[in-house]
Amino acid sequence: MSLIKTFAISSKLFSFYQKDIDVNSVESVEEIILLVVSELDDLLKKNNLEILSEELHKCRFHIHGFTFDDIKKECTSAKYYICDHDH
Repeated sequence: MSLIKTFAISSKLFSFYQKDIDVNSVESVEEIILLVVSELDDLLKKNNLEILSEELHKCRFHIHGFTFDDIKKECTSAKYYICDHDH
């Protein structure tokens, strides 16, 4: 059974980019972040935005306030933020 959650980037350069992910198809928060960042990087490269792609790779993204288990258990349609600022 699918468990679709929305993940959005919160960042100076990349805010508002978001992706829906079936959290039953991944195994960790790190894998969620990798999926979102990889898709954004593909989009940037496809549109010849190489400098933005390079900046994306400098970011250290994380989700704070929620563990992977929290995300899987949460019943609401809350949006989870992937940020690159200190916490």
